[in-house]
Amino acid sequence: MVDHDDEALNRLRATDPATGSHPDLHTLRRRIAQKAPASQADTATALHDEMFAGPTIRAPWIAAAAVLALGFGAGGYAIGAQQASPAGGTVAAGQGEESASDRGGDSEDPLVGIGGRAVDAGPDSASTTMNADSAAEYAGGDGQAWDPGPVRLVAGAGLPTGHTTGEVRALMSDEDPDAFLTAWAERLSFEGLRPTTPDEQGWFGDDVIYDPDGARILAANVDGTGGALNFNYSDLLADPYCADMYTELPDGEMEQMRKEFTDAFGADVALPDASRCKDVSGPAPSKDDAIAQARDFLATTGLDVSAYELRVPDYQDDSVNQVMVEGWPVDGPRNGQLNVSVTISQQGVTNAYGMLGEMRSLGDYALISATEAVERYGQREFGMEYGITLDEDVESWATDATTMPVEPDFTMPEPLPVEPGMKIPLLLKEKVVTGAELTRGTIWGNTGGPLEVPAWKLTTEDGMHYAVLALADESIDWQSWGD
Repeated sequence: MVDHDDEALNRLRATDPATGSHPDLHTLRRRIAQKAPASQADTATALHDEMFAGPTIRAPWIAAAAVLALGFGAGGYAIGAQQASPAGGTVAAGQGEESASDRGGDSEDPLVGIGGRAVDAGPDSASTTMNADSAAEYAGGDGQAWDPGPVRLVAGAGLPTGHTTGEVRALMSDEDPDAFLTAWAERLSFEGLRPTTPDEQGWFGDDVIYDPDGARILAANVDGTGGALNFNYSDLLADPYCADMYTELPDGEMEQMRKEFTDAFGADVALPDASRCKDVSGPAPSKDDAIAQARDFLATTGLDVSAYELRVPDYQDDSVNQVMVEGWPVDGPRNGQLNVSVTISQQGVTNAYGMLGEMRSLGDYALISATEAVERYGQREFGMEYGITLDEDVESWATDATTMPVEPDFTMPEPLPVEPGMKIPLLLKEKVVTGAELTRGTIWGNTGGPLEVPAWKLTTEDGMHYAVLALADESIDWQSWGD
């Protein structure tokens, strides 16, 4: 049983500087959507580190901070997600593939836990009728309608059977990471060391500069060939969690960090020790001050900050005196791929992350019908491995505590007594699909970054919706792994 505590989750949310290191919240949601168990599974699935290991800089201390946060129970396990209609946010569930959950659960309880707390309905919990309001209480106020068991979709009458085509798009950039990094360092008057043996698959990648005096790092890279450009900045010693990293990380992992650090920059460049952590006591910056500092820092990247909306989100870790600022293009979705994140403490900017690029078309592709999508939902590769995050499911909301769009009641069947020769009882709910809409969503394939693809939004009679990749088989190149 996994016990996720809220403080650790807030800590992970508040330290949001870099994809692949600290998992930034929005990309984390999208990536978990790909791996979360779907309708065929009702257990928790371990999310291994390689899931977050995109072709992105992973400085040892940044990675360690992420490990530390996960070690406190903030996100090492995910329960499959499912959305209610209309869209609102992410919901913990025993299955589902369309959304990424930043909440965990108890895989051993017949009523799957939400937010890390098992649903305890009392001694008669197996037969207790529970509505979504009750479930929301265990989710800390941001629960949604969710399925407590596996689901089998059945096509209803009148679903579209015709075939059409749809556009696939990807976030791409013509930026050269080395040229970008050089120009960025000049604007910041940032001087430091390059890796002695560049390795784009290592902790640092090729395009990184390390300041040994201040223990700061500046990096840029591209997701695959021609993909989006990621930029990262980290100031380890000014991070409020600097000392925690040294005290909480196991000795073996700390030693591994030291080795990989010297492998990158040379034996005479040591990983900073805890004695160098800066004093960050005092009040946290105000929201206005944090936004102003974030705006000034992002401008040093060459980003047109005037085209971005910057705000301080509600999810802040009150246990530390730092403020996280998030941003997104004013003409784009709040939780889109071009989001930026800057964390400010008493020492100024401690972490920053962002992406540069534009959405470009890869062409039109053949699609399956809505009726075929219902059948496809039951296939493991589409229902579990390659789930879709619908665009509407990551649109902005007023706060991170979302509202309850539907409130279905459900009754769990009572457990049957065990008897010789009995048929083994397994939970399975058949739902009739009463509506289908061809829309768009995000998928993580075997590419340098996510793809925006056509998706079928299948709506059932209870108000839930389920997303399925709409690309036809002839539009997919299945690549065998492990050969």
